[in-house]
Amino acid sequence: MHNPAIDLAAEWLNRASHDLRVARYLYTMPDVPPETLGFHAQQCAEKALKSFLTLHQVPFQRRHDLNYLIDLCLPFDGDFTQFRAGADELTPYAVEFRYPDAVATISSKHAQTTVEIAERIYTFVSKRMKSARDSLSCEESMEET
Repeated sequence: MHNPAIDLAAEWLNRASHDLRVARYLYTMPDVPPETLGFHAQQCAEKALKSFLTLHQVPFQRRHDLNYLIDLCLPFDGDFTQFRAGADELTPYAVEFRYPDAVATISSKHAQTTVEIAERIYTFVSKRMKSARDSLSCEESMEET
């Protein structure tokens, strides 16, 4: 039986991977645009978390607060708490740092940190998604027999 939640969750994760690729590419530039790099790192994390929630059919508001999304993920996996501090670092890049008067000087080390946080969240969610998809597929196979 086809599960549309799996397809939509996979598309969220695919889009998260696109933002991660962009963030990684921006980091290789000689004069890194930090607010743009941070935005794509934040978007990667946000879309990865939304993919997990979509797979578990958890509705969420259209917000860019990563800790809000983590709160929604926690009932399914308490290990999401490890990303709280990283979420605090990335969340401002969604909106606040996109405005010229809000951009503080961001070091290349901090730019690297934003990419690393996004990579950790993306990798964590990817592994959880694979495990959940495998479990759902197994359940569906059992129902068909």
